[in-house]
Amino acid sequence: MYRYEKGRFQPARFEAPREVELTLVVNGRPALRLAHSPGEEVELGLGFLWLGGVFDTLEQVRWFRRAEGVLEFEVAGRAGPGVPLRTSSCGMGIVYGQRNVRELPFAALDPELPIRMHAVLRERAVEYRRTRGIHGAALFTVEGRLLHLSEDIGRHNAVDKIAGRMLLEGWSPPFALAVSGRVSAEMAQKAAAMGAVLLTSRTGATRSGLESAERHNLTVCTYVRPLGYRLNTSPGRLLVRAADEVLEAVRVQEEPGAETGG
Repeated sequence: MYRYEKGRFQPARFEAPREVELTLVVNGRPALRLAHSPGEEVELGLGFLWLGGVFDTLEQVRWFRRAEGVLEFEVAGRAGPGVPLRTSSCGMGIVYGQRNVRELPFAALDPELPIRMHAVLRERAVEYRRTRGIHGAALFTVEGRLLHLSEDIGRHNAVDKIAGRMLLEGWSPPFALAVSGRVSAEMAQKAAAMGAVLLTSRTGATRSGLESAERHNLTVCTYVRPLGYRLNTSPGRLLVRAADEVLEAVRVQEEPGAETGG
């Protein structure tokens, strides 16, 4: 391996992300062959199937069994998703369908929350720092407490792993979700289905992604950087909090003795 810099090639070593395959079997039928990063296979399978509408609650999953490269699920009351065997990549998104999205609640959010979320994502994304070739997703409470972070070669896989962990831990919305990849329609749908009221991205959004977010009243912030971001959809949650903070600052300044501390 070499690095080309300042007109010269220099010997160098680079780490590359690992890629493996996982076959999901639902009620005895192969459903999908999924390309992913090793780790959190159970979370990935559960999140993918739940977000795709294969089951509604974790109680409907009677059992799962894991073998080398295979994850089997028995789902109550379902004959299986019945889709062709296919390989999943970043661009494919949800295969089986989409979950019905609950009505997202209103929550006044700190305008600095997207910046804090991505600071955590940058700090804790160990595989990204090592390889520079992997996606990350992080789930937070609306107050900004980190619940879980996952990394994967697929941006959808990273979110599916988060959803699976959410099911296993029994966490309840509302949430805030930070992702490294672009906000597509599938990504907005998945975030809303999980109960996230805020979706933030290190990069941009597609037009269909923003249209999907608007339909679900999902607040979307893109190109999040340490000094700011773009507020794309459903701004009320952040603007209301910002207005409240401005009014509170004005009120404090107008209080007698506020400037002298008396």
